[in-house]
Amino acid sequence: MIKGFVTGSFRPFHKGHEALIDYAKAHCDELTILITTLPDEAIPYKYRLKWVLSTYLDDPQVQILADVIEEPNIKGDELSEWWGIYVKTKYGQFDRVFTSEDYGDVFAKSMGAEHWRFDQSRTIVPVSATLIRNRPLKYWNYINNFAKDYFVKKIAIVGTESTGKTTLCQKLAEYYNTSWAPEAGRDLIPNSRECTLEDLKLVGTEHAKNILRAIRHSNKVVFIDTDLQVTKDYAEYLFGQVPKFEPWVEKANKVDLYIYLEKDAPYIDDGTRLPEEQRNELDEIHYKNIFVVNNNLRGYGFNPEFEGGETEEEKATIINQTYNDRFRFVVQDIDKFLSQF
Repeated sequence: MIKGFVTGSFRPFHKGHEALIDYAKAHCDELTILITTLPDEAIPYKYRLKWVLSTYLDDPQVQILADVIEEPNIKGDELSEWWGIYVKTKYGQFDRVFTSEDYGDVFAKSMGAEHWRFDQSRTIVPVSATLIRNRPLKYWNYINNFAKDYFVKKIAIVGTESTGKTTLCQKLAEYYNTSWAPEAGRDLIPNSRECTLEDLKLVGTEHAKNILRAIRHSNKVVFIDTDLQVTKDYAEYLFGQVPKFEPWVEKANKVDLYIYLEKDAPYIDDGTRLPEEQRNELDEIHYKNIFVVNNNLRGYGFNPEFEGGETEEEKATIINQTYNDRFRFVVQDIDKFLSQF
């Protein structure tokens, strides 16, 4: 039986790594993959382990190991030799070592194994982990499918009541061919005038679940209708205190960009929303607090021009055009923001 060995930090796990592993599997009977991590690496170890395990969970040919290692203060061939001795001592003898790196020669020799080199020039899969970390959206198609969630950019559409957040979220998700996380409050609290502090805590928790579900089905970016800070503002405004949320709820609500919709869209009092005066007071609180949380904030007004619309049909046409203009401006800014990644 030929025993093969592949190791890496997989920051992140990508199609190049998968190709190397496929090559190794074709040239050995049993393959061991060792996921290594050093202190304070950019991508937490638990995510990298999850990605590799999820990919090869049902593959009987593959054994997956993980190791947290503190390297000695040496470099070059001396370090490669140290690694080889460390692996052989801790994990036993292997017949073939598969890498795409120069260090593989010394590494394999110190393990008493053959070095099988694969695509060192990166011509088969022209990507590296460094490129992906720096520009994940540009190299999106090279990221392992289980690792993509980690790099999704979260954009929250926020503002006070009756500003068009849900409609804009839906349109943006359709435009970018991705998913969106609906606001939990509308389902759990049908009437904003009748809610409790516990209701708002439930809203915040369920909304975080909506975000995590949406990310699983997203394409580079996910749009979020409302934000946890808005829920906290409601609690503070209505009850004078803010419920304590679990750390995972807070983490799910950390976003990369806020799109703030001003309160100048036509106010629709359907009997379930706060009175317009309270809605306007909350608008000022939301804007101030969200800016404190994340200064990557863009504001968008509505400012409809009603002059000239004599009939209801004419007024509706003007309002619709204004919504379309706002959508166009938002898309321009989102495109510019995403182009950095």
